Amino acid sequence: MARISIDNGRSFCEVEEVLQVIEWDVVVNYMDDNIRERVHDELAPCTEEEFLNRYLE
Repeated sequence: MARISIDNGRSFCEVEEVLQVIEWDVVVNYMDDNIRERVHDELAPCTEEEFLNRYLE
């Protein structure tokens, strides 16, 4: 399962935890545009959790 840091690498959380405390638009702003678009092309429509897990692979 993918884990992500929201505090500059001091700790890591599960994707579902991150999505509970940070708005999706904020998460998207930190994504690489090319990777985000590639994942969108491959996976959409999907949930935000599914998308972020794939993005982090």
